[in-house]
Amino acid sequence: MKSVISKIVIGIDQSYKNTGISVSADGKIKNISNLRLDCFENNSERRQRLKNKLSKVFEKYFLLADKYGAELIIIIERIRLRSEGFLNIDYIKSIGALNSIIIDCAYEFGIPVYSVDTRAWKSQIIGTSKPQNNSYGIDPKKWPTIKWLISQGYEDKLIRPINGRKKKGVIERKGKKITYDDDAADSACISLYGFIPLTQQKLNKEK
Repeated sequence: MKSVISKIVIGIDQSYKNTGISVSADGKIKNISNLRLDCFENNSERRQRLKNKLSKVFEKYFLLADKYGAELIIIIERIRLRSEGFLNIDYIKSIGALNSIIIDCAYEFGIPVYSVDTRAWKSQIIGTSKPQNNSYGIDPKKWPTIKWLISQGYEDKLIRPINGRKKKGVIERKGKKITYDDDAADSACISLYGFIPLTQQKLNKEK
């Protein structure tokens, strides 16, 4: 029996340090990945590197969606206007520029881009938006998502080798030091958000 795909969602957890890029099709995670950007010299180069990566990803899934006549959308994390009660203008300007790269790149393929609030996707996908402490030193805000994906069988997709002198979030595994990629984890769950009932989705169309 020939496989059929009806909907593909590309989830992106965007940042200048490490951008998570994941894909789900018909409610199932198909790919979890990331693009490290903190190794590049400045934000202009980081945006260019992200654009190059996304162009390839978007083209691949545009062609796949076209083949099956499937719906294809992109969901990014919505800009937080306030962080811990403060309005960070520099952050808003820089992340807005990064979002523009995603939106403009998607426009070249005619793929609509939506944004979702962090609390919205966490509540719907992993069941909580509250931080959880853990014994690994991983950011409590990030741990519930990682833990949920591990419970779903995706641990191997989140493991990254430790480079440098990283101290927090370091895990000993078979004599090697590894950590979990929380940005990739977030992007995977963001991609799943596109499959919850439409009446429960809280998406904003990005232009």
